[in-house]
Amino acid sequence: MPAHALDPAALDLAFDVAARRVQSGDLPFAILGVANGAGTVRLEALNPPGARRPVAADAICLLASITKPIVATAALRLAAEGTIGLRQPLADWLPELRVDDRRALTPWHVLTHTTGLDDESVEALLLDGLDRQALLARVLARPLAAAPGSRFRYMTLPFELLALAMERATGQDLPAILARTVLDPLGMRDTAFDPRAAGRGDRTAPVRLARWDGTRLLGNEDPAMSAVMADRYTALRLAGGGLWSTADDLLRFGRAMLRGGELDGERVLAPALVELATREITVDGLGREPDRLADEHYALGWGKPGPALPASPAAFGHGGQSGTKLWVDPGHDLVFVFLSASWNMPGIVADEPLFAVYAATGSV
Repeated sequence: MPAHALDPAALDLAFDVAARRVQSGDLPFAILGVANGAGTVRLEALNPPGARRPVAADAICLLASITKPIVATAALRLAAEGTIGLRQPLADWLPELRVDDRRALTPWHVLTHTTGLDDESVEALLLDGLDRQALLARVLARPLAAAPGSRFRYMTLPFELLALAMERATGQDLPAILARTVLDPLGMRDTAFDPRAAGRGDRTAPVRLARWDGTRLLGNEDPAMSAVMADRYTALRLAGGGLWSTADDLLRFGRAMLRGGELDGERVLAPALVELATREITVDGLGREPDRLADEHYALGWGKPGPALPASPAAFGHGGQSGTKLWVDPGHDLVFVFLSASWNMPGIVADEPLFAVYAATGSV
């Protein structure tokens, strides 16, 4: 991994780019963090002028789908321990899948979004008011729409199948599995499915449940309804999108992956497993779109860079529907974190300051 000097002052443009989005009202706030293998280079919270309740840099934000690479890391830990196999049928732990072609589903299919299952929007789940048990029953009964491995389609709900298999294989629930394999070793103390239960509710950032055009996401202008929906979201404990965390915790996670699976003397993955997790599988047309700029680029629980980002081929990361992004680039000794708690934020909003960070790499 090459070492690149990065002057915190050289990052002014990146922070200014994010600040303009906040000042214009596009975002309720933004937390931007940049690190390298040695440590955090710069971390700040950006709030609109005159904010009555400014968000601090240690605010706990809904990660949404950044949960996926954390769960993927735990799954790879279990695979390394011989508890589960990436090519092992999920039906070995989930007898509910021992019907039709679903018996062929494996952890690898879930991690690469090639299950052949169809997804369901989080908004629909919230409006239905499902509890977790009803959610699991719905996912376990979902039929295949395509043969496993035959297509790439990014999804969230199939991660429940992987999480349930991990729970049955270990006899532990998913929070305990994540704590043992990832969170505790890396010192990610503020990462949890329910920060209130962990006694950190006073630091949670509210999620702006609105579409990017400003209309209410769920057709209700009552702010109390947003709180109800946030409570429902937390209660679902989505294995593919339910974790809350801080920028500092994500920087620690990213730095561990940047360093080949190790941080502060604690190893969560062997370098070979980090390479496996970040090896692109959307090749040979699997993730191809009519507009090649929109091609999917994905590995095992991690996204890969598209053609419009000045990233090295080794780079990987993930975004979240709640306006979040974690990006790791070993080729530039770089970890980037963006948190904003703005539902359905276009990915380009986080890419703008990331592009500016790339422009500053190598500065001294």
